[in-house]
Amino acid sequence: MADVMALLALEGAREFVRALSAGAAEWLLRIPELWRRSDEPTRERMAAELGRTATELEAAGEDAAVRIRAEAIWETRLRDLLAAHPEARTEVEGIIEQIRREAPAAPQVRQNIIASGQNATAQGVVGGSIHNHAAPGTVPPGTPASGDPAPGASPGPGAEVQVEREDRAR
Repeated sequence: MADVMALLALEGAREFVRALSAGAAEWLLRIPELWRRSDEPTRERMAAELGRTATELEAAGEDAAVRIRAEAIWETRLRDLLAAHPEARTEVEGIIEQIRREAPAAPQVRQNIIASGQNATAQGVVGGSIHNHAAPGTVPPGTPASGDPAPGASPGPGAEVQVEREDRAR
């Protein structure tokens, strides 16, 4: 039974955070009511925490670390709630199902990269940029005499590839 409750807490946290990330503010009203079994100050604290989570997710944009942290926090909160009040299980399940039916889906990003041919290189990044640097003492193939790489030139063997992510607010 403990495994079922742990799984329910994990699923609940993921769905709560997904709904908050998608801007489904109407869920802010229903979720804190799960803690009414504890006491009024706890319910009020959970409402404030949910509001803070929504604000953090909005400010973070697509920062996965913030989302993962929020999921872990809400998983712990739900696990504690279900351990103290197992009778809340059906209500948590109901909220999860309602979120799955009604909350907008999180946007999906898909990227296809194909490299074919001998010594082909394929690189890609979503939401950032890639900077290629040749290893010390080497010159990337396709580098003109000026020392600046030709547009689209591959870094060549022994080159270091850095991927930098630039988070942008929505």
